[in-house]
Amino acid sequence: MKLLRVLLAGCLAGCASGVAQSTPGAEAATLILHNGRVWTVDASHPEAQAVAVRGETIVKVGGNAEVLALRGDGTKVIDLNGRLVLPGFNDAHTHFENAVNWFFQVMVMAVNTEEDLLAQLRAATKRVPAGMWITGGDWSTFAWQAAQKTNPTGWSAFAPDLAAIDAVTPDHPVLLRRFDHRYFINSAGMKLAHIGDRTTSAIQADRDPATGRPTGLLSPAVGEQIEKLLPPPTRALKLIGARGVLRELNAAGLTSIHDIARFDEISQRQTFPTFVERSYTDAGIFRDLKARGELTVRVHALTPLETWAELASIGVTPQSGDTLLNFGTLKDFVDGSLMFAPLEGRTGNFTFRFKGEVAMQRNITAADRAGFDLGIHVIGDRALHVLLNWYENAIAANGPRERRFRLIHAWYGTPADLARAGRLGLAADVTPHQLLDQDLPALEYKLGPERAKTAFAWRTMIERGVRINIVSDLPGLFNRTAISPFNPLENMYSAITRRNPHRPGDPAWHPEQALTLPEAIQAYTANPAFSSREEKLKGTITPGKLADLVVLSQDILKLPPEGLLQTRVDYTILGGQIVYPAK
Repeated sequence: MKLLRVLLAGCLAGCASGVAQSTPGAEAATLILHNGRVWTVDASHPEAQAVAVRGETIVKVGGNAEVLALRGDGTKVIDLNGRLVLPGFNDAHTHFENAVNWFFQVMVMAVNTEEDLLAQLRAATKRVPAGMWITGGDWSTFAWQAAQKTNPTGWSAFAPDLAAIDAVTPDHPVLLRRFDHRYFINSAGMKLAHIGDRTTSAIQADRDPATGRPTGLLSPAVGEQIEKLLPPPTRALKLIGARGVLRELNAAGLTSIHDIARFDEISQRQTFPTFVERSYTDAGIFRDLKARGELTVRVHALTPLETWAELASIGVTPQSGDTLLNFGTLKDFVDGSLMFAPLEGRTGNFTFRFKGEVAMQRNITAADRAGFDLGIHVIGDRALHVLLNWYENAIAANGPRERRFRLIHAWYGTPADLARAGRLGLAADVTPHQLLDQDLPALEYKLGPERAKTAFAWRTMIERGVRINIVSDLPGLFNRTAISPFNPLENMYSAITRRNPHRPGDPAWHPEQALTLPEAIQAYTANPAFSSREEKLKGTITPGKLADLVVLSQDILKLPPEGLLQTRVDYTILGGQIVYPAK
Protein backbone atom coordinates (compact mmCIF):
# COMPACT_ATOMS: atom_id res chain seq x y z
CA MET A 1 0.00 0.00 0.00
CA LYS A 2 2.85 2.38 0.84
CA LEU A 3 4.43 1.71 -2.57
CA LEU A 4 1.04 2.28 -4.26
CA ARG A 5 0.65 5.63 -2.48
CA VAL A 6 4.15 6.69 -3.61
CA LEU A 7 3.42 5.74 -7.23
CA LEU A 8 0.05 7.50 -7.13
CA ALA A 9 1.61 10.65 -5.69
CA GLY A 10 4.28 10.58 -8.40
CA CYS A 11 1.63 10.14 -11.08
CA LEU A 12 -0.41 13.06 -9.74
CA ALA A 13 2.70 15.25 -9.59
CA GLY A 14 3.57 14.34 -13.16
CA CYS A 15 0.03 15.03 -14.33
CA ALA A 16 0.04 18.37 -12.54
CA SER A 17 3.29 19.25 -14.23
CA GLY A 18 1.82 18.34 -17.61
CA VAL A 19 -1.24 20.49 -16.97
CA ALA A 20 0.96 23.46 -16.00
CA GLN A 21 2.85 23.19 -19.29
CA SER A 22 -0.22 22.98 -21.49
CA THR A 23 -2.48 25.56 -19.85
CA PRO A 24 -2.61 29.16 -21.05
CA GLY A 25 -0.35 31.64 -19.33
CA ALA A 26 3.28 32.59 -19.10
CA GLU A 27 4.49 29.07 -19.90
CA ALA A 28 2.36 28.48 -22.98
CA ALA A 29 3.93 28.89 -26.41
CA THR A 30 2.52 31.50 -28.73
CA LEU A 31 3.45 29.55 -31.88
CA ILE A 32 4.21 25.87 -32.48
CA LEU A 33 5.42 24.25 -35.70
CA HIS A 34 5.25 20.46 -35.55
CA ASN A 35 5.20 17.25 -37.60
CA GLY A 36 8.01 18.27 -39.92
CA ARG A 37 11.76 18.30 -40.23
CA VAL A 38 13.54 21.11 -38.39
CA TRP A 39 17.07 21.57 -39.71
CA THR A 40 18.54 23.69 -36.96
CA VAL A 41 22.08 24.48 -38.29
CA ASP A 42 23.02 23.93 -34.63
CA ALA A 43 25.71 21.25 -34.41
CA SER A 44 24.72 20.39 -30.83
CA HIS A 45 21.17 19.45 -31.91
CA PRO A 46 21.08 19.20 -35.72
CA GLU A 47 17.52 17.95 -36.31
CA ALA A 48 14.11 17.95 -34.67
CA GLN A 49 10.44 17.44 -35.47
CA ALA A 50 9.00 20.59 -33.94
CA VAL A 51 9.77 24.02 -32.55
CA ALA A 52 7.92 26.18 -30.02
CA VAL A 53 8.03 29.96 -29.82
CA ARG A 54 7.03 32.27 -27.01
CA GLY A 55 6.82 35.89 -28.04
CA GLU A 56 9.92 36.63 -30.14
CA THR A 57 11.99 33.74 -28.82
CA ILE A 58 12.44 30.05 -29.51
CA VAL A 59 11.67 28.14 -26.28
CA LYS A 60 11.75 24.49 -27.33
CA VAL A 61 13.20 22.42 -30.15
CA GLY A 62 12.52 18.70 -30.08
CA GLY A 63 10.03 15.95 -30.71
CA ASN A 64 6.38 16.50 -31.49
CA ALA A 65 5.06 15.41 -28.09
CA GLU A 66 7.41 17.49 -25.95
CA VAL A 67 6.85 20.61 -28.06
CA LEU A 68 3.07 20.20 -28.26
CA ALA A 69 3.03 19.96 -24.46
CA LEU A 70 3.63 23.73 -24.51
CA ARG A 71 0.38 24.39 -26.38
CA GLY A 72 -2.12 26.67 -24.65
CA ASP A 73 -5.52 28.07 -25.52
CA GLY A 74 -3.95 30.98 -27.41
CA THR A 75 -1.20 29.05 -29.18
CA LYS A 76 -1.13 29.17 -32.97
CA VAL A 77 -0.28 25.66 -34.15
CA ILE A 78 0.94 24.87 -37.67
CA ASP A 79 1.05 21.26 -38.83
CA LEU A 80 4.05 21.08 -41.15
CA ASN A 81 2.94 17.83 -42.79
CA GLY A 82 6.56 16.86 -43.37
CA ARG A 83 7.75 20.25 -44.59
CA LEU A 84 11.21 21.61 -43.80
CA VAL A 85 11.94 24.39 -41.31
CA LEU A 86 15.20 26.34 -41.55
CA PRO A 87 16.53 29.43 -39.80
CA GLY A 88 15.36 32.57 -41.59
CA PHE A 89 17.59 33.40 -44.55
CA ASN A 90 20.11 36.23 -44.15
CA ASP A 91 21.44 38.00 -47.29
CA ALA A 92 24.73 39.53 -46.22
CA HIS A 93 25.12 41.99 -49.11
CA THR A 94 22.27 44.13 -50.44
CA HIS A 95 21.66 47.64 -51.78
CA PHE A 96 18.15 48.21 -50.49
CA GLU A 97 17.58 51.76 -51.75
CA ASN A 98 18.64 50.76 -55.26
CA ALA A 99 16.00 48.02 -55.08
CA VAL A 100 13.47 50.61 -53.89
CA ASN A 101 14.25 52.79 -56.90
CA TRP A 102 13.93 49.80 -59.24
CA PHE A 103 10.55 48.95 -57.71
CA PHE A 104 8.96 51.66 -59.86
CA GLN A 105 10.84 50.70 -63.02
CA VAL A 106 10.76 48.06 -65.72
CA MET A 107 14.07 46.46 -66.68
CA VAL A 108 13.89 46.73 -70.46
CA MET A 109 17.45 46.69 -71.76
CA ALA A 110 16.93 43.11 -72.95
CA VAL A 111 13.44 43.83 -74.31
CA ASN A 112 13.11 43.97 -78.10
CA THR A 113 9.49 42.99 -78.72
CA GLU A 114 6.26 44.63 -77.77
CA GLU A 115 5.06 41.38 -76.20
CA ASP A 116 7.97 41.39 -73.75
CA LEU A 117 7.43 45.05 -72.94
CA LEU A 118 3.73 44.51 -72.28
CA ALA A 119 4.53 41.59 -69.98
CA GLN A 120 6.89 43.73 -67.91
CA LEU A 121 4.39 46.57 -67.71
CA ARG A 122 1.62 44.22 -66.59
CA ALA A 123 3.85 42.99 -63.77
CA ALA A 124 4.77 46.55 -62.79
CA THR A 125 1.14 47.66 -62.57
CA LYS A 126 0.49 44.89 -60.03
CA ARG A 127 3.16 46.18 -57.64
CA VAL A 128 3.21 49.96 -58.23
CA PRO A 129 0.23 51.81 -56.73
CA ALA A 130 -2.20 53.33 -59.22
CA GLY A 131 -1.41 56.88 -60.25
CA MET A 132 2.34 56.51 -59.80
CA TRP A 133 4.82 56.72 -62.66
CA ILE A 134 6.39 53.61 -64.12
CA THR A 135 9.72 54.33 -65.82
CA GLY A 136 12.60 52.40 -67.36
CA GLY A 137 15.33 52.32 -69.96
CA ASP A 138 16.87 51.62 -72.35
CA TRP A 139 14.76 49.21 -74.38
CA SER A 140 16.41 47.28 -77.24
CA THR A 141 19.94 47.98 -75.92
CA PHE A 142 21.15 44.39 -76.13
CA ALA A 143 19.56 43.84 -79.54
CA TRP A 144 21.21 47.01 -80.83
CA GLN A 145 24.59 45.88 -79.48
CA ALA A 146 24.22 42.51 -81.20
CA ALA A 147 23.20 44.19 -84.47
CA GLN A 148 26.37 46.27 -84.49
CA LYS A 149 28.33 43.04 -84.84
CA THR A 150 26.20 41.47 -87.56
CA ASN A 151 23.86 43.87 -89.38
CA PRO A 152 24.36 47.47 -88.27
CA THR A 153 22.49 49.06 -91.18
CA GLY A 154 19.61 46.64 -91.60
CA TRP A 155 18.21 46.72 -88.07
CA SER A 156 15.83 49.04 -86.24
CA ALA A 157 14.21 48.97 -82.82
CA PHE A 158 10.46 48.65 -82.42
CA ALA A 159 8.23 51.58 -81.52
CA PRO A 160 5.57 50.69 -78.92
CA ASP A 161 1.92 50.87 -79.95
CA LEU A 162 0.21 53.52 -77.83
CA ALA A 163 -3.14 51.74 -77.74
CA ALA A 164 -1.54 48.47 -76.62
CA ILE A 165 0.45 50.17 -73.86
CA ASP A 166 -2.57 52.16 -72.70
CA ALA A 167 -4.60 48.98 -72.49
CA VAL A 168 -2.28 47.48 -69.84
CA THR A 169 -1.48 50.76 -68.02
CA PRO A 170 -4.79 52.65 -67.78
CA ASP A 171 -4.08 53.81 -64.22
CA HIS A 172 -0.33 54.48 -64.44
CA PRO A 173 1.62 57.19 -66.28
CA VAL A 174 4.54 55.59 -68.14
CA LEU A 175 7.78 57.08 -69.48
CA LEU A 176 10.33 54.77 -71.09
CA ARG A 177 13.62 55.46 -72.85
CA ARG A 178 14.96 53.61 -75.88
CA PHE A 179 18.63 52.74 -76.44
CA ASP A 180 19.03 55.78 -78.75
CA HIS A 181 17.51 58.07 -76.10
CA ARG A 182 14.18 58.42 -77.83
CA TYR A 183 11.37 58.18 -75.30
CA PHE A 184 7.88 56.76 -75.17
CA ILE A 185 5.04 58.15 -73.04
CA ASN A 186 1.58 56.64 -72.61
CA SER A 187 -1.70 58.54 -72.58
CA ALA A 188 -1.85 58.80 -68.78
CA GLY A 189 1.62 60.36 -68.86
CA MET A 190 0.64 62.72 -71.67
CA LYS A 191 -2.31 63.92 -69.61
CA LEU A 192 -0.05 64.83 -66.68
CA ALA A 193 2.50 66.50 -69.01
CA HIS A 194 -0.31 68.24 -70.96
CA ILE A 195 0.70 66.72 -74.26
CA GLY A 196 -2.32 66.49 -76.51
CA ASP A 197 -3.87 67.27 -79.85
CA ARG A 198 -3.24 70.98 -79.44
CA THR A 199 0.19 70.85 -77.85
CA THR A 200 2.39 73.68 -79.08
CA SER A 201 5.74 73.19 -80.73
CA ALA A 202 7.42 73.74 -77.35
CA ILE A 203 6.75 70.10 -76.55
CA GLN A 204 6.65 68.24 -79.84
CA ALA A 205 5.63 64.61 -80.05
CA ASP A 206 5.52 62.24 -83.00
CA ARG A 207 2.04 62.24 -84.56
CA ASP A 208 0.04 59.80 -86.58
CA PRO A 209 0.02 61.15 -90.17
CA ALA A 210 -3.62 60.14 -90.63
CA THR A 211 -5.10 61.49 -87.39
CA GLY A 212 -2.54 64.03 -86.22
CA ARG A 213 -2.70 62.56 -82.72
CA PRO A 214 0.46 61.86 -80.69
CA THR A 215 1.84 58.33 -81.01
CA GLY A 216 3.67 58.43 -77.68
CA LEU A 217 7.13 58.45 -79.28
CA LEU A 218 9.22 61.46 -78.23
CA SER A 219 12.50 62.89 -79.45
CA PRO A 220 15.48 62.76 -77.07
CA ALA A 221 15.21 66.45 -76.25
CA VAL A 222 11.50 66.30 -75.54
CA GLY A 223 11.84 63.07 -73.56
CA GLU A 224 14.47 64.67 -71.37
CA GLN A 225 12.12 67.61 -70.74
CA ILE A 226 9.36 65.24 -69.69
CA GLU A 227 11.78 63.28 -67.48
CA LYS A 228 12.54 66.49 -65.60
CA LEU A 229 8.83 66.78 -64.81
CA LEU A 230 8.74 63.48 -62.93
CA PRO A 231 8.04 63.72 -59.21
CA PRO A 232 11.08 63.92 -56.92
CA PRO A 233 12.07 60.81 -54.96
CA THR A 234 10.69 61.97 -51.62
CA ARG A 235 10.94 59.87 -48.48
CA ALA A 236 7.21 59.16 -48.73
CA LEU A 237 7.70 57.75 -52.24
CA LYS A 238 10.68 55.68 -51.15
CA LEU A 239 8.73 54.21 -48.25
CA ILE A 240 6.07 52.99 -50.68
CA GLY A 241 8.79 51.24 -52.69
CA ALA A 242 10.46 49.99 -49.51
CA ARG A 243 7.30 48.25 -48.35
CA GLY A 244 7.06 46.57 -51.73
CA VAL A 245 10.67 45.40 -51.62
CA LEU A 246 10.20 44.06 -48.08
CA ARG A 247 7.24 41.99 -49.28
CA GLU A 248 9.43 40.48 -51.99
CA LEU A 249 12.26 39.74 -49.55
CA ASN A 250 9.90 38.09 -47.05
CA ALA A 251 8.32 36.04 -49.84
CA ALA A 252 11.80 34.65 -50.56
CA GLY A 253 12.26 33.59 -46.93
CA LEU A 254 14.56 36.46 -45.96
CA THR A 255 14.41 37.68 -42.37
CA SER A 256 17.74 39.56 -42.31
CA ILE A 257 19.95 41.56 -44.64
CA HIS A 258 23.32 43.24 -44.38
CA ASP A 259 22.81 46.45 -46.31
CA ILE A 260 25.29 48.95 -47.71
CA ALA A 261 24.02 52.11 -46.01
CA ARG A 262 24.94 55.68 -45.15
CA PHE A 263 23.72 58.43 -42.86
CA ASP A 264 22.36 61.42 -44.73
CA GLU A 265 23.17 63.74 -41.83
CA ILE A 266 26.85 62.86 -42.31
CA SER A 267 26.73 62.80 -46.11
CA GLN A 268 25.31 66.32 -46.24
CA ARG A 269 28.38 67.67 -44.43
CA GLN A 270 30.72 66.37 -47.11
CA THR A 271 32.01 67.38 -50.50
CA PHE A 272 32.99 64.43 -52.66
CA PRO A 273 35.40 64.13 -55.63
CA THR A 274 33.10 61.56 -57.29
CA PHE A 275 29.83 59.82 -56.43
CA VAL A 276 31.57 57.73 -53.79
CA GLU A 277 28.40 56.94 -51.82
CA ARG A 278 26.53 55.70 -54.88
CA SER A 279 24.40 52.63 -54.05
CA TYR A 280 24.54 53.28 -50.29
CA THR A 281 21.04 53.21 -48.79
CA ASP A 282 19.93 56.22 -46.76
CA ALA A 283 19.67 54.62 -43.31
CA GLY A 284 16.79 56.98 -42.58
CA ILE A 285 14.58 54.68 -44.68
CA PHE A 286 15.21 51.84 -42.24
CA ARG A 287 14.72 54.13 -39.25
CA ASP A 288 11.36 55.34 -40.59
CA LEU A 289 10.16 51.81 -41.33
CA LYS A 290 11.21 50.68 -37.88
CA ALA A 291 9.44 53.60 -36.18
CA ARG A 292 6.24 52.71 -38.05
CA GLY A 293 6.48 49.03 -37.14
CA GLU A 294 6.97 48.13 -40.81
CA LEU A 295 10.55 46.85 -40.89
CA THR A 296 10.04 43.15 -41.60
CA VAL A 297 13.70 42.21 -42.03
CA ARG A 298 16.49 42.75 -39.55
CA VAL A 299 19.17 45.06 -40.91
CA HIS A 300 22.88 45.12 -40.19
CA ALA A 301 24.12 48.28 -41.90
CA LEU A 302 27.59 48.47 -43.47
CA THR A 303 28.43 52.18 -43.45
CA PRO A 304 31.19 54.05 -45.34
CA LEU A 305 34.68 53.49 -43.98
CA GLU A 306 35.56 57.12 -44.72
CA THR A 307 33.03 58.32 -42.13
CA TRP A 308 34.22 56.18 -39.22
CA ALA A 309 35.34 59.13 -37.09
CA GLU A 310 32.00 60.95 -37.47
CA LEU A 311 29.71 58.06 -36.55
CA ALA A 312 29.96 58.63 -32.80
CA SER A 313 28.50 62.13 -33.30
CA ILE A 314 25.18 60.54 -34.28
CA GLY A 315 25.32 57.79 -31.68
CA VAL A 316 26.71 55.01 -33.87
CA THR A 317 29.47 52.95 -32.31
CA PRO A 318 30.73 49.39 -32.84
CA GLN A 319 27.91 46.89 -32.18
CA SER A 320 25.36 49.65 -31.52
CA GLY A 321 21.69 49.42 -32.35
CA ASP A 322 19.18 46.70 -31.57
CA THR A 323 17.90 43.44 -33.00
CA LEU A 324 16.06 45.19 -35.86
CA LEU A 325 18.68 47.75 -36.95
CA ASN A 326 22.30 47.66 -35.91
CA PHE A 327 25.76 48.82 -36.94
CA GLY A 328 29.43 48.10 -36.53
CA THR A 329 30.81 47.08 -39.94
CA LEU A 330 32.38 49.61 -42.33
CA LYS A 331 32.45 49.26 -46.13
CA ASP A 332 34.84 50.49 -48.82
CA PHE A 333 36.10 49.56 -52.28
CA VAL A 334 39.47 48.67 -53.79
CA ASP A 335 39.05 47.73 -57.45
CA GLY A 336 36.22 48.59 -59.79
CA SER A 337 36.26 45.40 -61.81
CA LEU A 338 39.12 43.08 -62.79
CA MET A 339 42.30 44.30 -61.13
CA PHE A 340 44.60 41.44 -62.05
CA ALA A 341 48.23 41.02 -61.33
CA PRO A 342 50.01 41.54 -64.67
CA LEU A 343 49.20 38.72 -67.05
CA GLU A 344 49.70 38.93 -70.78
CA GLY A 345 49.34 42.70 -70.67
CA ARG A 346 45.96 42.67 -68.88
CA THR A 347 45.75 44.78 -65.76
CA GLY A 348 42.96 46.62 -64.01
CA ASN A 349 42.81 49.69 -61.82
CA PHE A 350 41.42 51.04 -58.60
CA THR A 351 37.75 52.04 -58.48
CA PHE A 352 36.73 55.68 -58.96
CA ARG A 353 35.83 55.71 -55.24
CA PHE A 354 39.40 54.91 -54.20
CA LYS A 355 41.24 57.70 -52.39
CA GLY A 356 44.70 56.18 -52.47
CA GLU A 357 46.67 53.46 -50.76
CA VAL A 358 47.95 55.70 -47.96
CA ALA A 359 44.45 56.92 -47.13
CA MET A 360 43.02 53.41 -47.26
CA GLN A 361 45.64 52.03 -44.89
CA ARG A 362 45.15 54.96 -42.54
CA ASN A 363 41.37 54.53 -42.44
CA ILE A 364 41.50 50.75 -42.01
CA THR A 365 43.98 51.01 -39.15
CA ALA A 366 42.10 53.81 -37.38
CA ALA A 367 38.69 52.17 -37.75
CA ASP A 368 40.09 48.86 -36.50
CA ARG A 369 41.59 50.64 -33.50
CA ALA A 370 38.16 52.10 -32.75
CA GLY A 371 36.67 48.58 -32.70
CA PHE A 372 34.83 48.53 -36.01
CA ASP A 373 34.72 45.52 -38.30
CA LEU A 374 35.50 45.92 -42.00
CA GLY A 375 34.03 44.62 -45.25
CA ILE A 376 35.92 45.67 -48.38
CA HIS A 377 34.84 45.17 -52.01
CA VAL A 378 37.59 43.31 -53.82
CA ILE A 379 37.48 41.37 -57.10
CA GLY A 380 40.87 40.93 -58.75
CA ASP A 381 43.84 39.07 -57.34
CA ARG A 382 46.04 42.17 -57.17
CA ALA A 383 43.35 44.01 -55.23
CA LEU A 384 42.98 41.06 -52.85
CA HIS A 385 46.71 41.02 -52.26
CA VAL A 386 46.95 44.69 -51.29
CA LEU A 387 43.83 44.47 -49.12
CA LEU A 388 45.30 41.57 -47.15
CA ASN A 389 48.41 43.68 -46.65
CA TRP A 390 46.30 46.52 -45.23
CA TYR A 391 44.43 44.14 -42.93
CA GLU A 392 47.66 42.59 -41.68
CA ASN A 393 49.25 45.98 -41.12
CA ALA A 394 46.24 47.15 -39.08
CA ILE A 395 46.32 44.01 -36.96
CA ALA A 396 50.04 44.40 -36.34
CA ALA A 397 49.59 48.06 -35.37
CA ASN A 398 46.60 47.55 -33.08
CA GLY A 399 47.29 44.19 -31.50
CA PRO A 400 45.07 41.16 -31.00
CA ARG A 401 41.29 41.35 -30.60
CA GLU A 402 38.36 39.41 -31.98
CA ARG A 403 37.76 40.72 -35.49
CA ARG A 404 35.03 39.97 -38.04
CA PHE A 405 36.71 41.24 -41.21
CA ARG A 406 35.33 40.39 -44.65
CA LEU A 407 36.18 40.14 -48.31
CA ILE A 408 33.26 41.24 -50.47
CA HIS A 409 33.02 39.24 -53.73
CA ALA A 410 36.63 37.96 -53.92
CA TRP A 411 36.33 36.60 -57.44
CA TYR A 412 40.00 35.91 -58.03
CA GLY A 413 42.85 35.12 -55.68
CA THR A 414 46.13 33.30 -55.70
CA PRO A 415 46.42 30.12 -53.61
CA ALA A 416 48.84 31.91 -51.29
CA ASP A 417 46.46 34.80 -50.68
CA LEU A 418 43.46 32.53 -50.11
CA ALA A 419 45.52 30.71 -47.49
CA ARG A 420 46.50 34.06 -45.97
CA ALA A 421 42.82 35.07 -45.81
CA GLY A 422 42.10 31.86 -43.91
CA ARG A 423 44.90 32.50 -41.42
CA LEU A 424 43.41 35.94 -40.77
CA GLY A 425 40.02 34.35 -40.05
CA LEU A 426 38.23 36.33 -42.74
CA ALA A 427 34.75 35.82 -44.15
CA ALA A 428 33.96 36.13 -47.85
CA ASP A 429 30.65 37.38 -49.22
CA VAL A 430 30.38 35.39 -52.46
CA THR A 431 27.96 35.96 -55.33
CA PRO A 432 27.40 32.76 -57.34
CA HIS A 433 25.38 34.43 -60.09
CA GLN A 434 28.24 36.83 -60.81
CA LEU A 435 30.25 33.82 -61.92
CA LEU A 436 27.53 31.93 -63.73
CA ASP A 437 26.13 34.88 -65.68
CA GLN A 438 29.47 35.20 -67.50
CA ASP A 439 30.66 33.67 -70.75
CA LEU A 440 32.47 30.86 -68.95
CA PRO A 441 34.51 29.46 -71.87
CA ALA A 442 35.78 32.99 -72.53
CA LEU A 443 36.56 33.41 -68.84
CA GLU A 444 38.51 30.14 -68.80
CA TYR A 445 40.53 31.29 -71.81
CA LYS A 446 41.16 34.73 -70.36
CA LEU A 447 42.34 33.43 -67.00
CA GLY A 448 44.28 30.43 -68.22
CA PRO A 449 44.03 26.95 -66.70
CA GLU A 450 46.01 27.62 -63.52
CA ARG A 451 44.40 30.92 -62.57
CA ALA A 452 40.94 29.52 -63.34
CA LYS A 453 41.42 26.90 -60.60
CA THR A 454 41.32 29.60 -57.93
CA ALA A 455 38.64 31.80 -59.50
CA PHE A 456 35.45 31.90 -57.43
CA ALA A 457 37.24 29.28 -55.33
CA TRP A 458 34.63 28.67 -52.65
CA ARG A 459 35.77 25.15 -51.71
CA THR A 460 39.39 26.27 -51.45
CA MET A 461 38.33 29.17 -49.24
CA ILE A 462 36.48 26.86 -46.86
CA GLU A 463 39.40 24.45 -46.72
CA ARG A 464 41.73 27.35 -45.90
CA GLY A 465 39.49 28.55 -43.06
CA VAL A 466 37.53 31.33 -44.77
CA ARG A 467 33.89 31.56 -43.65
CA ILE A 468 31.53 31.76 -46.66
CA ASN A 469 28.40 33.92 -46.86
CA ILE A 470 26.28 33.49 -50.00
CA VAL A 471 24.97 36.92 -50.97
CA SER A 472 22.90 38.42 -53.79
CA ASP A 473 24.18 42.00 -54.27
CA LEU A 474 20.50 42.95 -54.69
CA PRO A 475 19.21 44.43 -56.97
CA GLY A 476 22.01 44.26 -59.58
CA LEU A 477 24.43 46.49 -61.43
CA PHE A 478 23.87 50.22 -60.97
CA ASN A 479 23.57 50.69 -64.75
CA ARG A 480 20.82 48.03 -64.81
CA THR A 481 22.64 45.81 -67.32
CA ALA A 482 22.37 42.87 -64.92
CA ILE A 483 19.73 41.92 -62.34
CA SER A 484 20.75 39.98 -59.24
CA PRO A 485 18.62 36.99 -58.26
CA PHE A 486 17.85 37.32 -54.56
CA ASN A 487 15.98 34.05 -54.06
CA PRO A 488 18.21 32.12 -51.61
CA LEU A 489 17.08 28.77 -53.04
CA GLU A 490 18.20 29.77 -56.54
CA ASN A 491 21.52 31.09 -55.26
CA MET A 492 22.10 27.94 -53.22
CA TYR A 493 21.44 25.88 -56.35
CA SER A 494 24.13 27.88 -58.17
CA ALA A 495 26.55 27.44 -55.28
CA ILE A 496 26.17 23.66 -55.08
CA THR A 497 26.07 22.95 -58.83
CA ARG A 498 28.25 25.75 -60.29
CA ARG A 499 25.57 25.97 -63.01
CA ASN A 500 23.35 28.85 -64.12
CA PRO A 501 19.76 27.78 -63.34
CA HIS A 502 18.59 29.56 -66.49
CA ARG A 503 21.07 27.69 -68.69
CA PRO A 504 20.68 24.11 -67.45
CA GLY A 505 22.48 22.66 -70.45
CA ASP A 506 25.76 24.36 -69.59
CA PRO A 507 28.39 22.18 -67.93
CA ALA A 508 29.32 22.90 -64.33
CA TRP A 509 32.24 25.32 -64.12
CA HIS A 510 35.00 23.81 -61.94
CA PRO A 511 32.56 21.75 -59.88
CA GLU A 512 35.37 20.83 -57.49
CA GLN A 513 34.85 24.32 -56.00
CA ALA A 514 31.14 23.77 -55.24
CA LEU A 515 29.56 23.87 -51.79
CA THR A 516 27.46 21.10 -50.30
CA LEU A 517 23.82 21.89 -49.57
CA PRO A 518 24.32 21.94 -45.77
CA GLU A 519 27.24 24.35 -46.31
CA ALA A 520 25.05 26.52 -48.54
CA ILE A 521 22.30 26.62 -45.91
CA GLN A 522 24.86 27.62 -43.29
CA ALA A 523 26.17 30.30 -45.66
CA TYR A 524 22.68 31.83 -45.71
CA THR A 525 21.98 31.54 -41.97
CA ALA A 526 24.60 30.96 -39.29
CA ASN A 527 27.59 32.42 -41.13
CA PRO A 528 26.06 35.85 -41.84
CA ALA A 529 24.89 36.03 -38.22
CA PHE A 530 28.47 35.44 -37.13
CA SER A 531 29.78 38.09 -39.53
CA SER A 532 27.56 40.72 -37.91
CA ARG A 533 28.32 39.49 -34.35
CA GLU A 534 24.75 38.25 -33.90
CA GLU A 535 25.42 34.53 -33.61
CA LYS A 536 24.00 34.50 -30.07
CA LEU A 537 20.73 35.99 -31.33
CA LYS A 538 19.98 34.26 -34.62
CA GLY A 539 21.28 32.04 -37.41
CA THR A 540 20.34 28.70 -35.86
CA ILE A 541 17.14 27.22 -34.47
CA THR A 542 18.20 27.11 -30.83
CA PRO A 543 16.23 27.79 -27.64
CA GLY A 544 16.84 31.34 -26.47
CA LYS A 545 17.43 32.75 -29.95
CA LEU A 546 15.09 34.93 -31.96
CA ALA A 547 12.31 33.01 -33.71
CA ASP A 548 13.31 33.88 -37.27
CA LEU A 549 12.24 30.88 -39.34
CA VAL A 550 11.35 29.86 -42.87
CA VAL A 551 9.06 26.97 -43.79
CA LEU A 552 9.72 25.43 -47.21
CA SER A 553 7.16 23.53 -49.25
CA GLN A 554 9.35 20.43 -49.41
CA ASP A 555 12.46 18.99 -47.82
CA ILE A 556 15.29 20.20 -50.06
CA LEU A 557 17.75 18.03 -48.14
CA LYS A 558 16.11 14.94 -49.65
CA LEU A 559 15.91 16.27 -53.21
CA PRO A 560 18.37 16.51 -56.11
CA PRO A 561 19.73 20.04 -56.66
CA GLU A 562 17.01 20.84 -59.20
CA GLY A 563 14.49 20.44 -56.39
CA LEU A 564 15.59 23.77 -54.95
CA LEU A 565 14.26 25.49 -58.06
CA GLN A 566 10.83 23.87 -57.61
CA THR A 567 10.55 24.63 -53.90
CA ARG A 568 8.57 27.58 -52.59
CA VAL A 569 8.50 29.43 -49.30
CA ASP A 570 5.27 28.68 -47.42
CA TYR A 571 5.90 30.81 -44.31
CA THR A 572 8.44 33.42 -43.28
CA ILE A 573 8.48 34.12 -39.55
CA LEU A 574 10.24 37.11 -37.96
CA GLY A 575 10.47 37.18 -34.20
CA GLY A 576 7.57 34.75 -33.88
CA GLN A 577 5.30 36.73 -36.22
CA ILE A 578 4.31 35.38 -39.64
CA VAL A 579 5.38 38.11 -42.08
CA TYR A 580 4.80 36.04 -45.21
CA PRO A 581 2.22 33.28 -45.58
CA ALA A 582 1.80 31.46 -48.85
CA LYS A 583 -1.53 32.33 -50.45
